[in-house]
Amino acid sequence: MKSSLKRKFPPALALFLIAPIFGELFSGSTPLNEYLNPFSLIVLSLLYGCGAILVRELVLRWKKGWASLLLLGFAYGVYEEGLVVRSFFDPNWIDLGSLAIYGRVAGVNWVWSQHLTVYHALISIAASITFVEMLYASLRAEPWIKSRKGWIANWAGFSSVLFIGRVLTPYDAPDGWVLLAWLAIFFFAGLARLIPAQILPPRQRQAPSPWRFFFIGIVGMFLQFFLISIGADNGAYPFPVAMLILTVFDLGVLFLVLRWNGNGAAWDDRHRMALIAGGLSFFLIFVPLFTQGQYPVMYFSNPIFLLSLGIAYWRVKKRVEDEKARVSSEVSEEEMTA
Repeated sequence: MKSSLKRKFPPALALFLIAPIFGELFSGSTPLNEYLNPFSLIVLSLLYGCGAILVRELVLRWKKGWASLLLLGFAYGVYEEGLVVRSFFDPNWIDLGSLAIYGRVAGVNWVWSQHLTVYHALISIAASITFVEMLYASLRAEPWIKSRKGWIANWAGFSSVLFIGRVLTPYDAPDGWVLLAWLAIFFFAGLARLIPAQILPPRQRQAPSPWRFFFIGIVGMFLQFFLISIGADNGAYPFPVAMLILTVFDLGVLFLVLRWNGNGAAWDDRHRMALIAGGLSFFLIFVPLFTQGQYPVMYFSNPIFLLSLGIAYWRVKKRVEDEKARVSSEVSEEEMTA
């Protein structure tokens, strides 16, 4: 982004707009024609945008790292799906499909709850925050909300959606489960506050090509949905086994990413952007196929979205390579004058 554009769109505003795009529009949960409805746009921005801003600022204020970011992402997922829209508990939630039956016990859609909590942590929170930080790389280490009014405004916007959700999705979940949802939010947030910023020692190594991160992003998302589908739709295993398999699979993907990036020490923004683009590309490519033409607008919008991700990767790649070339030139000059 050029400096003039950055002045018009400060990073907090960019995150406010991009988080709902990643969480709802790119995922296919809300197709473009519905997303552009002014009321939907405002509510989704208050939910996703304010939520992502608050998570980002808390991680920065607490001086934490990627693990705290994911834990606060889990807390966000429980807030949205467990309290705002109550999809964790509503058997008639529109997106459930076979998960309205498979994995539903004691009034809770367990497989859905696990799946959506992970989804929101990865896509709605971590991917959107990391993406905007790459766009505003020079401001990555700075707070984006610097005034008390800014904090109050974001907390007010984020909290207001809870009351809007009670009107729009008035499913009456049992009070005990609602209380447990609140406790889960406080647990994840508290753990995010307590754990150290660097939970694993950095490892010096050569990170593989960004394409490998793109591959794990798109294939990882595909297998996540595939593992759920063969259990829910094909009856391959009971739902507790499905939840265990998903947990092992997600931890395996995390292990692989950490191994490749040296526990966060060996990669740069090219690899991060490739990983994000891979995860989002799964939705942009496959959701129109899965929905079988239910939302025709996706056949026009999604290629544009894919192109925008490609352009974003190209810009990030060019910036990183220019920075490396400049550092290399400065080192060479210092060696010549030494």
